[in-house]
Amino acid sequence: MMHNLPDAKPCNLWKEALIGVVLACICAALICPVCLAQSGDAKGSSPRSVDIIHLSGGDSGYPTPFMHYPRGPGIYKMNLIFDCLIERDDKGLIPWLAESWDISSDGKEYTFHLRDDVNWADGEPFTAEDVRFTIEYEKEHSPASAYDLSLVSDMKVIDEHTIKFILSQPMAPFLDEMASVRIIPQHIWEKVDDPNAFDTPEAVIGTGPYTLGEYNKEHGTYRFAAKEDFWGPTPRVKSIEFVPVSDATVAFQQGAIDFVGLSADLVDMFKSDPEVYIFQQPAVWGYELTFNMAKNPILKDKAVRQAFAYAIDREELVEKIGRGAGKPGSMGILPQDHIWYNPDLPEYEHNAEKAMKILEEDGWKDSDGNGVMDKDGQELSFDIILSSDQARIGELVKERLKEAGISVNIQAIESKSRDAKLGSGDFEIGINGYGGWGFDADYLRAKFCGESFGIEGAGHGRPLTGYQNDRVDELCLAQLGEIDEQKRKEIVYEIQEVLAEDVPSIPLYYTASYNAYRPAVYDGWMNMFDHHEMTHSKLSYLDRSELEN
Repeated sequence: MMHNLPDAKPCNLWKEALIGVVLACICAALICPVCLAQSGDAKGSSPRSVDIIHLSGGDSGYPTPFMHYPRGPGIYKMNLIFDCLIERDDKGLIPWLAESWDISSDGKEYTFHLRDDVNWADGEPFTAEDVRFTIEYEKEHSPASAYDLSLVSDMKVIDEHTIKFILSQPMAPFLDEMASVRIIPQHIWEKVDDPNAFDTPEAVIGTGPYTLGEYNKEHGTYRFAAKEDFWGPTPRVKSIEFVPVSDATVAFQQGAIDFVGLSADLVDMFKSDPEVYIFQQPAVWGYELTFNMAKNPILKDKAVRQAFAYAIDREELVEKIGRGAGKPGSMGILPQDHIWYNPDLPEYEHNAEKAMKILEEDGWKDSDGNGVMDKDGQELSFDIILSSDQARIGELVKERLKEAGISVNIQAIESKSRDAKLGSGDFEIGINGYGGWGFDADYLRAKFCGESFGIEGAGHGRPLTGYQNDRVDELCLAQLGEIDEQKRKEIVYEIQEVLAEDVPSIPLYYTASYNAYRPAVYDGWMNMFDHHEMTHSKLSYLDRSELEN
């Protein structure tokens, strides 16, 4: 049976007039098109249905909004089960559980018109009360993947399929945030006091296109089964299985998995294979060096942070670690593939002599001849934590910093332990992989601003890193409430300028690695507009042609 999405209800005149403005504004993370590298014939019409797809496994936690591992692999598994009011396709935001919405003329009220034909996996009807309950419940119990609805001052359930959100001020990325709120069933979760211990079959009852058939934490295996009565586009993949593999590339070669991520140096292995299609990802995932100024006050010295920026050779990281598939990090934080990237920023080209000159002008010198700059009895010596698979990145960073008189000790630890330390603030400097550089530009506020700079509850709390800049706070608050696209873009440009001067963190490089798959097996893959990984979109597994009907 085909499940066609009906025509959306008309929105009010204000929304219609601003559809090209507001939507572009909230989707400011829209990435530039990337090139396709094709080794075979990936052309074709609508993707055909398949019984099963095998993907590389690994434990990402139990796939509820509270227990999944808070990274892409955990989030997208959970997304197969749970829906949002709004979904992301390859171009922007689209109606999902909400078939339409109205926006008031002052930009402070959003009324969502919900679908009336949606049931939870246990047969209970989905209603506006489930939406209201989800928001209230997650105020008390934070989900693993956070979102920001702090400016929501009230919610009103109009009827079973209509809910109104009232904001304390206009919020440009509000719809984008709503596309991250996974709705949970009230009739189940209202009985749950501790969502982090709720791992029964009831915990994975959602409205999404798949149900959880199997989960093995020890082996990192999952099996998801398509719902025959899913309310939305027909699932093209009847079963999705995540299986353990020791080497994903070899497993793909042998046909054990049907999709694989490739580094640039492995692409040549498949270029001559006419059955394989190769896709280059947008450069919105990469590695970042984070300074914890709260842990080590020396890092509050802007000159020290600028010296780091000049000392680290980001082009070298692209070439030696990314094998040329990537772009060096910008001190304005937003990547070059972001539509609101400011190209007129200082590049901080690799220059060890300039780094040392900045330090010397700031009073640092190598007083004892040991190759490490010092001042007032303190040396420029730091610990850097990173995950074990990032050890080579750490080695290159260490080598270049040494040339500028900065000593670092590399501590390679298991990734979950690294993440725990980063999350608690238990580090001096950290290197971390980050996939959110394609998001709406409001994430700059989340990363660098606090909540006490103008409106109560308007931020995410002062960053654990201890960074504070009054001008950044002011600008971040201004862009938050600016619904005029061009004006907001200008503000975001200025934010990048201030951050580039301040260097609160250093994007090392943005990756642009590759995906490979066999169209003859399945050819429905799609990137979300703000994301780098094709397997992370639930729309990759659905018949998207039905969305056009």
